[in-house]
Amino acid sequence: MQHSFSIKKNKLASTRKRLYESIETFTKNLQTYPITLLDLKIIDASIKELCYTAKVFAPYHHRRKVTVFGSARSAASDPSSKQAKKFAEEMVRLGYMIMTGGGPGIMQAAQEGAGSTGSFGLNIQLPFEQQPNRIIQGDAKLVNYKYFFTRKLTMVKESDALVLFPGGFGTQDELFETLTLLKTGKTTPTPVVCIDKKGDTYWKEWKKFNFDSLLRRKLISKDDTHLIHFTSDVNDAIAHITYFYKNYHSIRFHHNWLLIRLWRLPPTDDLKKISREFKDIIRKGTIEVATDDLPYDPDIEDLAIKTLRFNFDQQSFGKLRLLINTFNRY
Repeated sequence: MQHSFSIKKNKLASTRKRLYESIETFTKNLQTYPITLLDLKIIDASIKELCYTAKVFAPYHHRRKVTVFGSARSAASDPSSKQAKKFAEEMVRLGYMIMTGGGPGIMQAAQEGAGSTGSFGLNIQLPFEQQPNRIIQGDAKLVNYKYFFTRKLTMVKESDALVLFPGGFGTQDELFETLTLLKTGKTTPTPVVCIDKKGDTYWKEWKKFNFDSLLRRKLISKDDTHLIHFTSDVNDAIAHITYFYKNYHSIRFHHNWLLIRLWRLPPTDDLKKISREFKDIIRKGTIEVATDDLPYDPDIEDLAIKTLRFNFDQQSFGKLRLLINTFNRY
């Protein structure tokens, strides 16, 4: 086994070298493309933003992070701002880090709860409303973005959970993009929590239109509703996120398999029962314990992780979310 992982480790190094060479070749070939100056500027700025982002996040790769979204216009006295501050403070106490858009309102409230050492600010450069808040301003973990798409990529890619408080177009945009990525499997399963103050109807109205009416029109499936959790209780939001990682660690696709990494395996009889319960998302065979043909992954090399595998249909991601919940019972 040790020899096998040594071979895979060398293969990983070779892959990294190949990717560096591919980027270099692409850059050289770019000079031969008949593209406009504007296109070149967009490519140049995008690459620089992504590279700088990777550099900033690299030292914190192994820390779980929660992205907090919400209105930049919420006052500090707003109940939602107080909820955001309390939520961030407790998540940092539990070992998580907080990411926000780095601006005022809900973002600043969450940043205050997390503190500068426990948070990242991903600020978008706008002519109004969006200057870095005083908590994260000047911090090495503040990244300023020219483009929304590189900023949104980071917010989802680096997140282990996303929490949304009431907000405007920006908040709605982040939620719809995240749900689309989760639904299509373009990002790994991640808890999404929508929270508003007790008695508020913000998310109730959102849910009525975007879930109830879309379900009635058969534009989404019932399983899609499992991708999001609604609450008005900060403690419930925290419990929902931490429960998701109670036993589940991560997933990865490898060849024809979906690998599910857990801290504890279900008993054999329970695993058979779970396979029958979720047979509609299994193309063939059953969910089984994987002990060989596993990819080398430096992130879990020194962890006591167990791995399950099965042939996933690669479309039932809402139901996959329920499967993860099932494994978290152990």
